Amino acid sequence: MMKRILAHIFALVLVGTAGLSAQSMTADEILHNVKKQFDQVKDYTVALKVSVDMERMQIPEMLVTLYFKQPDKVHVEAKNFSMVPREAVGLNPAQLIDKFDAKLMDTQKNGDTTMYKLRLVSKPEKGKPVRESYMWIDGTRWVITHFESAPSEARKVIADLAYETVDGKYILPSRVDVRMETQQPADSTAEKMYAPQRLPRKGSAVILYSDYRVNTGLSDEIFQKKEEGGKK
Repeated sequence: MMKRILAHIFALVLVGTAGLSAQSMTADEILHNVKKQFDQVKDYTVALKVSVDMERMQIPEMLVTLYFKQPDKVHVEAKNFSMVPREAVGLNPAQLIDKFDAKLMDTQKNGDTTMYKLRLVSKPEKGKPVRESYMWIDGTRWVITHFESAPSEARKVIADLAYETVDGKYILPSRVDVRMETQQPADSTAEKMYAPQRLPRKGSAVILYSDYRVNTGLSDEIFQKKEEGGKK
């Protein structure tokens, strides 16, 4: 009888261990799940309302039309949209996989959802500095909910993303809150060197998405016009 009990206990331990192993995921597997969810969207058009609060600058509210087509075509119709970091508007999972090496840093439970924290380091590229970013991923919907990046040594970009379900199946951003922070004191030598033409030290932006049109078969000409316009 004791042998049978021990055998059952051993079997339960094996099943439990197998379950834990199946649930543990690598950073690459997590990013591929995000990409798989996003790959359902072949293209989209969306209206953006952008409100920017930037130090030493007055920027009126912007109405923007954003076009996207897989794998990485983006066209923005608006003036002065460069004031908002592009990485905060649309995080493309395919580009994250291609351009960064990822490592799983932490796993936490938030109700019924597992949240994954990843560290991303840019892959070596001649003439470009190594960049480090962190992102938090919702393991139920497989979307990025929080993102932190330092595009330069002096400044940091932080973004929080909310989502909506479009046409009953596509999970796409509904709101992005962006903060831009300086990582150097106001009286530092680096800051004083560029005065009075230095960039704003800090600011924030709120981006609201509405009127999505998904998988309408956008023409490549929309994105070609953007390229031609940039050459003029």
